[in-house]
Amino acid sequence: MKESVWKIFFEGLKIYCLNIHKFLLYMLFPVLGQVLGLFWIFGLTYLYTQNLADITAKYPAMNNLSSVITSVVIMVIPGLLIFMKAFWDYLIAYVALNSMTDGYLNTGKVYDFKAHNQVAYNKTFSFIVLWFLFGIYTMISSIPVFWILGFIFFIYFILIFQVFTFENGLSPIGYFKRSFEIIRGNFAGTFILMFLLAIFCFYFLSAGLSVIFDYLNLTQILSKAFENWAFTVPIEPLEPYGVTPALIGNGMVKQLVLFITAGFTLPLRSICWTLWYKNSDKLSAEKPKKSQSKKQNAKSFKIEKREIDPEIIRRARLEDDEY
Repeated sequence: MKESVWKIFFEGLKIYCLNIHKFLLYMLFPVLGQVLGLFWIFGLTYLYTQNLADITAKYPAMNNLSSVITSVVIMVIPGLLIFMKAFWDYLIAYVALNSMTDGYLNTGKVYDFKAHNQVAYNKTFSFIVLWFLFGIYTMISSIPVFWILGFIFFIYFILIFQVFTFENGLSPIGYFKRSFEIIRGNFAGTFILMFLLAIFCFYFLSAGLSVIFDYLNLTQILSKAFENWAFTVPIEPLEPYGVTPALIGNGMVKQLVLFITAGFTLPLRSICWTLWYKNSDKLSAEKPKKSQSKKQNAKSFKIEKREIDPEIIRRARLEDDEY
């Protein structure tokens, strides 16, 4: 029986809210680690360039290009490493959160995060290729002439990470094809669910976080910091279009708020899409099969469903972990 979009949305919201402390802790480094890494890279570089004259005056050996480049590289490497590790963990979460949802549906607990992360590591090559293909698709879709077509296919490909998590025996391209097959016939419902999640996560919750930033005076502080940084960027050609350092500063704060909101609500979206995958996949399996003659002529591939690791279920029933 097909479950309504609203039921999927509220069921996902319930699971997310009941375990929000665990999800927020799980996403803490993947989200804030990227922010910290970028602040480290650009912040230290900005401070160094602003004080370069004083540094070279005090230390004459630093007054050459090679010393400046070496100093900048040494400064940014820690930030770059933090950013890369956080970014990788964020990509892993796209798979691990689906497995966590499956674990919750089987045990009633969000449990053993490391074991769920392993689902992606078990197919590392396919995982990297999948993200590579998705990146190419995203770049093509960002071209204005492909916006509409790219958006339509985005809906058809929205379950690729659920397919990757729960189905074996497919190639990276096969994950896209399988998602297309599942969404076909469920396009309208998929669009509505995506719209609900986008409005809730990227509008309401983002607006709520903006209020918190304003209350804590973070908006003004960060906006001023970004504005000072923008003064070091050659934006003169954009000034006739109304682009100013102040505008850039305010815009970057809004993007930061949106990024943090999107990151910490990734579990909610993954939960809902996993529920939608299971519901849509169940419906597609119930559709009448093609005639036997057509089946025999067609090339078939064995698709295996990945069951949740029994060890995860066993440990979940014993006790909760540090999360």
